[in-house]
Amino acid sequence: MWTIKQMAQATGISADSLRYYDKSGIVSPKRAENGYRYYDETDYLHLQYLMVLKYAHFSLSEIKVVITSMTSDALEACDECNRSNLAIFARKRKELLEMAHNYQSIARLIDNLLPMMNGSEAYLENEQQIKAYVQGIYEQINTRTAVNGVADGGMAP
Repeated sequence: MWTIKQMAQATGISADSLRYYDKSGIVSPKRAENGYRYYDETDYLHLQYLMVLKYAHFSLSEIKVVITSMTSDALEACDECNRSNLAIFARKRKELLEMAHNYQSIARLIDNLLPMMNGSEAYLENEQQIKAYVQGIYEQINTRTAVNGVADGGMAP
């Protein structure tokens, strides 16, 4: 069993965030008589899932559905859990593949820009090509935003 401080240290998640995840029902640690939260192995596993899914740009509501479906009570309603998770994972997989493609395009843009950092002449010689490349990436991101309703275009800050 871990205290909230110990779990924060073990996971790198702030105590405030752990409290928020508890309050929103994403993770449900046990409570001692004094009201303190105590985390067990299952909570630790759920927090690991949470961190991986957050890294993959899952929303907290999507994460809650996935983690909730992992509880023993939810396993009884397994068919509904599976359908829900399947839809979430299929959609997210598509989004991640699109994001990976966009990130690869941006990495290629950076590869092209790096040699131009040595002087303004190289940039001026390639300025139109660079602008066209950036516009192409921008249009890919904007198209994805319009189709999927992703406010940030799938780009991480």
